Amino acid sequence: MQMNTEPLSVLIVDDELPLREELRLFPWQSCQAELVGEAENGEEALELCRKLNPDLVITDITMPVMNGLELFRCIKQQFPLTQVVLLTCHSDFDYAREALQLGALEYLIKVSLLDTDMEQVITKARHAIMRERNHMQSEKQRQRWQLSRMLVQPHTSEEAGQDIATLLRQWNLEYPLLIVRLHTDAREEDEVYVHHELQAILTQLEKNEWMRAQWVPYGKTGDFLLLISDRTEVGRTERLAQMESLLAQLQDELEKRLPYIGAPVRLFAVLGQPCGMIENRLALDNSIRLPESALFYDNTGTVYDGMVEEVVNPLCSVDKEEQQMRIRQASASGHELVRYFREELTDWALGCRPEPGQLKGWLLSLRKEWLRADDSGSDISSANRLLRASTMMEFVSLMSRELEAEAGLQPKCRKEVVQAKKIISDRLAEPITLTQIADEVGLSSYYLSRLFREEAGESFNEFVTRLRMDKAIELLRTTQLKVYEVAERVGIPSYRYFSVLFRNRTGVAPTDYKKG
Repeated sequence: MQMNTEPLSVLIVDDELPLREELRLFPWQSCQAELVGEAENGEEALELCRKLNPDLVITDITMPVMNGLELFRCIKQQFPLTQVVLLTCHSDFDYAREALQLGALEYLIKVSLLDTDMEQVITKARHAIMRERNHMQSEKQRQRWQLSRMLVQPHTSEEAGQDIATLLRQWNLEYPLLIVRLHTDAREEDEVYVHHELQAILTQLEKNEWMRAQWVPYGKTGDFLLLISDRTEVGRTERLAQMESLLAQLQDELEKRLPYIGAPVRLFAVLGQPCGMIENRLALDNSIRLPESALFYDNTGTVYDGMVEEVVNPLCSVDKEEQQMRIRQASASGHELVRYFREELTDWALGCRPEPGQLKGWLLSLRKEWLRADDSGSDISSANRLLRASTMMEFVSLMSRELEAEAGLQPKCRKEVVQAKKIISDRLAEPITLTQIADEVGLSSYYLSRLFREEAGESFNEFVTRLRMDKAIELLRTTQLKVYEVAERVGIPSYRYFSVLFRNRTGVAPTDYKKG
């Protein structure tokens, strides 16, 4: 279905060629409409409706094979947003009145048909389509939240199970059902923007025929469920590949829509197993549980197979002894210790994925030997910062910089990172994405992100946000620009989001800063 700012697509149905030829000559473009097809009878028109999904069908009533009234009934059943106008002769008035009672938009009399009549019909159709669309969107949102509330109940009664099945049928979904859990990992202050855009993207994706999926919110964590009819013979490997492609698509689209978000957003998906019915919250949670280690070890979003049970690897004494031996060998040189920590130990941890809490506790106990740490307030603060590290990359970055400072080493900065910093500084007013900058400096986005964290001491997005806020502070201090103009100058078109970032950086709102 077209948006109201786009041409209204029109299908003409009449078995009389002269009338079709006359309607071809109507100035459709001047009415923001487009004639997309013609048919000689209702059966042919219905086939075209399936291919073209027109906004408006203008059809004769009396036709061979399938008449206009039968066609109208089929259209209202299969294409509820398509509007229908009937072309009648005087003898067809009773049929026309019946069609109006059933929901037809209008009828026009063939022998007295004027251009002004057609213009009025097109305007009326456009208003009706938008009204119906808004109603359907509101109803769909209500159904989403209704189903979401049902799914988070500890137990599902037989009556609730029937209500769920009824909703699924209304969405053209049937059991067996494949359930995919989408989890977003974003900063708390970014979540409202990320979730809003992700809902809009998922709503667009519902129109994809290959997926035949609908989405609903899940729980209070900002997660979403994709509900997919699993009636096709698609293998598990292919399904996982589809989800990986979908996750990449969502990630790219989010980056395009929110280039000014101050920290990376990771998306995770868990592919559940086909189910014959949704029984209760516990069974659903177990089938789509995100591995506990995912958020710590996965630098980018990942698709997990819910049918493969997570293996939690406790940190055993053999692993500790082997790594401690390598640490002792590397500790003779500050450079070698930093290299070991960034490369060997990181690769080992990402490979065997020990329980994150155990890993951090063990490495913090060794840290006292490496850094000759004491019990001073500053050291306790540093240790607590390491304990709060949410990812392995962040933990390694913090620890590496401590090791460099202890050994008196100058932090390295590769030429690609230097180049990326210059590009960012020169283009603060433009949309800036990790993917775009990575392409320009000749690295993958994942590798550039890792280098930024390791060599700049902050993430790519943190660096961009810091420069933008510094520039905003300078502009508010030294120019007469309005706050929204400053926001635009530093590449953050959302005034509300700019205000949040500015307050986080300075402790005051930009308007108060400008006054003071």
